[in-house]
Amino acid sequence: MFGFEGTRQTALHLSWFAFFLTFVAWFNMAPFNTTLMIVLEFSQAQIDTLMICNLVLTLPARIFIGGLADYFGPRKVFSGLLVFASLICFQFALATTFEECVFSRLMMGIVGGGFVVGIKMISDHFPDREMGLAQGIYAGWGNFGSAAAIFSLPLIADNFPLETGWRVAVVCSGIACLVGAMAYWKWAEDIFMPHKQFLSFSGFSIEISSRKDFILQTVLLAFIYAGLILVVWKLEASTHPIIHTNIAWILSAGLLFLFGANIRKCYRVNKDSLNGRPRWEYSFSQVAILSLAYALTFGSELAIVSIYPEWLQTIFGLTVVGAGVAGSSYAFLNLFTRPFGGWIAGRWGRKKMLFVFVLGGMLATFAMSQVSNDWPLPVVLLLALTCGIFLQGGNGANFASVPLIRKELTGKLAGLVGAYGNLGAIIFLSVWSVTGAKGFFLTLSGFAAIVLFAVIFLEGERK
Repeated sequence: MFGFEGTRQTALHLSWFAFFLTFVAWFNMAPFNTTLMIVLEFSQAQIDTLMICNLVLTLPARIFIGGLADYFGPRKVFSGLLVFASLICFQFALATTFEECVFSRLMMGIVGGGFVVGIKMISDHFPDREMGLAQGIYAGWGNFGSAAAIFSLPLIADNFPLETGWRVAVVCSGIACLVGAMAYWKWAEDIFMPHKQFLSFSGFSIEISSRKDFILQTVLLAFIYAGLILVVWKLEASTHPIIHTNIAWILSAGLLFLFGANIRKCYRVNKDSLNGRPRWEYSFSQVAILSLAYALTFGSELAIVSIYPEWLQTIFGLTVVGAGVAGSSYAFLNLFTRPFGGWIAGRWGRKKMLFVFVLGGMLATFAMSQVSNDWPLPVVLLLALTCGIFLQGGNGANFASVPLIRKELTGKLAGLVGAYGNLGAIIFLSVWSVTGAKGFFLTLSGFAAIVLFAVIFLEGERK
C-alpha cells in the first residue's frame, strides 16, 4: 500500500499528491485573511464573502467533474484540473481589487471538485477489501494540503514585505500545481473498464433504479441549487455587495431554470429505469444518507479550517504565523484520522463506525461552543483535535462506503456526496457570519444529531 512497486500503489500516491496540491491551491487564501484586511483594506464582511465564494462552484463542480472522470478517465481530468488551478493561483496573486479576488475564489471553487477524480481512480485500481484504507489514505493525505497551505504559505510570505509576501506564496502554490499536472499526466494510468461502453456523459444527471430514487435525486439536487441561490443572495446582501438586487433576481431565476432543465435531463437519462428496466441496480437512499453525513463531517472540516486561524487570533491574540501553525493542527490530523476511519470502518463495520464518529463529533462540537478566552489555549487545541478525530474519521468511514454502492457510477455518486460536503460548509460558514463562534458550533452539534438518526437506516454492507 505504501510502496511504488505496482500500478495500484503508483496510482494511489500520484492521486493523493495531486489532491494535496488542489487543496493547497484551494486554501491558499485562508492564512492571509487578516493580511488582506491590512494590505487591500478589506473589511471582515468582505473576507466572509470571499470564504463563501471559495466554496460556491465546488457544489456543481464535484458532480460535473465526477461525470467527466467516469467518462474520460481520471488521468486526463486530474491533469487538466491542476493546470487550471495553477492559472487561477497566478490570477489571485495579481489581484488588487475585491472584485478580482471574488473572481479568483469563485474559479478556485472548481478546483475543489478535484477530490472526486481520485476517488474514481482508487476505486478502479483497488479491490473492495482494501477500499476503505486506500480511500482513507488518498483523502486523508490529500486533505493535508489545507494544513500545508495554512502552515507553509505564511512561512514563505514572512520572508518578504507584507504587501508582496502573500502574493509570492500564492505564486509558489501555482507553480507546484503546474509541476504536479505534468507528473500526473506522465505517470498515472487509467484502468480500462468494460462498462464504459454503456456510459454517456450526462452532466449532472445520475442513473438511478426506480421512481422512488428519481424523486430522491430530485430532492438532493434541489438542495444543491438552493445552496447556490443562497450564495447569490449573500453576495447581494453583504456589507459590500458585488451583485445588484436585479442581477441577483436574474441569477436566481437562471438557477431555477437550470434546475428544471437538470431534472428534465435526469428523466430522459433514466427513462428506461422509470419504466421498470434499470441498467444499474442499487439503492439511491444510501447515497442520500451518506450525503447528509458528509455534509456534517467534511462540511464542518472545511468551515473550521477556514475560520480556525482567525478564531484563534481573535480569542487568544495570536500572530498570523502562530495562528496558522496552531490552526493547521486540525487539518494535520487528516494524515492519520481519515485513513484510520476508512480502515476501521472496513474492519468493524461501516455503519457502526460512522455512527460512533458522528456521535463523538456531536459531543465535541457542543463542547467547542462553550469555549471563551478564559479557557487555556492548550485545552482548546486539545478539544479541537478531539473534534477533528471524530469528524475526520467520519469522512473516512463515509468514503469507505461510497465506492461500493455502484462502482460503474463512482465518479458521479462521489461527486454528489462530495457536493453535500461543500453545501454543509457554505451553510456552516453562513451561520458563522451571522452568529459567531457559539452559534456556529451549536449548529454543528444540532445537525450531527439529525445525521445520527439518519445513519440508523444505512445498510451495513453492500448486498
